[in-house]
Amino acid sequence: MRGIRYHPGFATELQCQYDKHGLFTRALNARRIMSNEIPEMSDERDTPYCIWYPETATEETYRMLVSRYPHLKYHVGRACAVAGYTDLYRELGLLPEVHIAEEARDNGNMEIFELIMASAVKYRVMNDYTRTVEIRNPVPCTGYGYGLNGDTAVRSFLERKQIHAKTEDPDEFTSEEPPAEDVSWLLYTPLPVDLPPMNKDLLILMAAWNGDVDRYVRLRRPVMIQKEFECVIRGIYHNTFFAKWWSLQEPLEGFGDNVSIQSAITARFIMSNDLSHREPEDQPSAATRQWAESTLPFCIWYPNLASPETYRELARREPELVVSVARACMIANYQAVYQELDFAPTRALFREAAQRPGTFYTDDLNRRAELHGGVVVPTEEYCLWQEVIFVELAWLFKTSLSEVSTPDNGVVLKWMFFVNGVRNADAGSVLLNVCAPEEVRRGCEERLLSEVYPSRGEGLSCVTWHPT
Repeated sequence: MRGIRYHPGFATELQCQYDKHGLFTRALNARRIMSNEIPEMSDERDTPYCIWYPETATEETYRMLVSRYPHLKYHVGRACAVAGYTDLYRELGLLPEVHIAEEARDNGNMEIFELIMASAVKYRVMNDYTRTVEIRNPVPCTGYGYGLNGDTAVRSFLERKQIHAKTEDPDEFTSEEPPAEDVSWLLYTPLPVDLPPMNKDLLILMAAWNGDVDRYVRLRRPVMIQKEFECVIRGIYHNTFFAKWWSLQEPLEGFGDNVSIQSAITARFIMSNDLSHREPEDQPSAATRQWAESTLPFCIWYPNLASPETYRELARREPELVVSVARACMIANYQAVYQELDFAPTRALFREAAQRPGTFYTDDLNRRAELHGGVVVPTEEYCLWQEVIFVELAWLFKTSLSEVSTPDNGVVLKWMFFVNGVRNADAGSVLLNVCAPEEVRRGCEERLLSEVYPSRGEGLSCVTWHPT
């Protein structure tokens, strides 16, 4: 498809009966238009979305195209924004469309951009994610509370030649990543009605990481970006309102992703003392039982502890969670509830008990081990993260604050350890760089925090965990 778009006359034989979904046909027709030909297009299957990259046709070609195919007037308007065909754009009589505005701004065609921005109400007619144009029921931006939102695959972005999954228009090609942008100033200021030219990925990630419903709903893309899922899990655990919002959303495509989302929601609700989502059914179906069991969380004690009554009732409703309840009671020192529980001691519980003041919990676990023939339940290899003790979990679930970045290097999220079976996105560098003034960061290379704050005495240490 890339070869077709870049090379006129290439692979025309692919426009045939075997092109079941019309992928090659649309690419060939786009190439013909950009080569100043008007192709025969009988239906939507043959109609391309992008007719302005990697080249634009002449103004007269686009004028003829829209005369023959009036439903392509917004496609042509977008091409005008790229090529600067202001007269033709005026002739089209389009609604002030935000994707065309972002495209005009990106290509320096400010007259078209200002024509659109002068309108009190702007519309979302085009959709670069679905490659569709909604002429009959255009969506006014007033209902969203914002206009330009960084959802346009503008020409300069396509020139970067990054890999994009599940794309058709117009290019999939790997090259070096473009220089990172410093968008950190938008992390601590209200979002403007119209976003400036930018890559908003970091804003999406931090909105999810914080569990900020308003910012996340505005900024998110139809398909999750890298690290977004992990940030969403963190946001759900730390923000009850974010968890509630996610509980009302349509399921994600992947079963495993849905399990992780629902497990995090359940954990957050438990820690907020709500068990209504775990009401047992009298005669649940096998599928219902399987889903209910698969979405049981493990960590139900961080970042908050529930009340002892909640943990007692949870153990009654969900016997499979009794070990997690015991762990939570141990951390909260709910001895009365803990003593009511019937469970076999695990290696993870012994590690946690060793951190508690006194020997009450360690002695009790030894007693229970004797009752079970001296057996301590081991941890499955793929679940070793369950042995992370409370103080380590708190450290892992927060941030490492490990590196200082510069505006030139960009501010990015990094990975940390697995928590609750999901990789934890470490926002420490983001938080640190937002705090540090630009003059401190400017001209500096990325370096470890230990180099920024050198110890004058004995070496510093932090909690680390190595499964053995």
